[in-house]
Amino acid sequence: MEKPSRQSRIEIIDILRGFTLLGIILVHFSEQYYAGAPPKSDENFNIHFLGDDIIMGIIGILISGKFFMIFSFLFGLSFFLQLSKSDSKASFFIRFFWRLVALGLIGLIHHLHYRGDILTIYAMLGVGLLICYKLPDKLLLILALLLVINMPAAIIRGVEALKPAAEHESVESRFVGSDLDNEKYFKTVKTGSYSEVLKANLDELAFKYKFQVESGRIYITMGLFLLGLYAGRKRIFERWVENTPRFKKLLKQSLWLILGLIIFAVIFFGGAELAKIKLPELVQWLVGGFVFDVYNLALATIYVAAIILLFQKEKWKPRLMHFYEVGRMGLTTYLMQTFFGVLLFFGIGFGLLGEIGALGSVGIAILIFIGQIYFSKWWLARFRYGFFEWLWRSATYLKFQKFRNS
Repeated sequence: MEKPSRQSRIEIIDILRGFTLLGIILVHFSEQYYAGAPPKSDENFNIHFLGDDIIMGIIGILISGKFFMIFSFLFGLSFFLQLSKSDSKASFFIRFFWRLVALGLIGLIHHLHYRGDILTIYAMLGVGLLICYKLPDKLLLILALLLVINMPAAIIRGVEALKPAAEHESVESRFVGSDLDNEKYFKTVKTGSYSEVLKANLDELAFKYKFQVESGRIYITMGLFLLGLYAGRKRIFERWVENTPRFKKLLKQSLWLILGLIIFAVIFFGGAELAKIKLPELVQWLVGGFVFDVYNLALATIYVAAIILLFQKEKWKPRLMHFYEVGRMGLTTYLMQTFFGVLLFFGIGFGLLGEIGALGSVGIAILIFIGQIYFSKWWLARFRYGFFEWLWRSATYLKFQKFRNS
């Protein structure tokens, strides 16, 4: 087995993955790895002064919810690339299913330490790729887009809105949970023992899946998987230079879409405010949620298109190549970020949850990510895979894979 080379990989995919991991660490550190609604007594635990408010606003508008979309899209794209190398043999589907089981086990261990884990969701939804891989291109694209704009959740919200007001479940009960439970969890994260943290996160597993379904994030993620599969079929990233006009067009269309969404939101919500019309909570949730989901998709598309266009420029290519190695070992990078987050913010580590603000947390995140860039370059100069990539690959083949380069 030869060492994976840049020539055998598509550089831009690893660069995009590395770039996405920068956004992920910024979001998670700004939230101080709490991942959920804080209790009312500590609802502003990461806001200590104006700078914290500003950085949270920037992250909310430009980063939160967008980078996980790119990460999910790349998962579906990677599935196709693996599939194409296997010549669609039946053994690949068996192996990929087992690979998802292994990922689920890694994700479960990760979830026990951090309830915001996404790997358990990926492992479950990855089965959908196996089910949908033979769908015709047009049907695959339509299904992907309907899921990505969260249409199932929009329909469910619309049906809910038609029910009598007394039957409506509040948005807070859907997404926030009881304040008593939030208070208990916050205290556990802040001061609890290692075993208490593990137990608390295990108890949160059911609510995590409920949140995924109620918010529609589970549909969006599945849609992004399918969109990545579609992009793989069309060889868009394998022939990304040839597709430069397509990316330029996507960039412009997404910018116009965002402008349209902003105008619509101002007219809809601002008009209601001026007319002193109190919109029902469920209607706000229905319309606002749909606008936000489409906005996230448009901005994520802009990021992908911009990175690809910049990568073609002589000055930008070496700068963007810094994301290459850290993206190649994306699973290890992602899990390492959690290690540092738990170490810094949880009571089993330094217990800094709420002790510093979002701005300081983001500053630490940037330093850690820079360290990860240099660490990944050092690591991959000596080893074929990131540690957890190697572990996942070994579990997939039920055999220890060659690890060192030499």
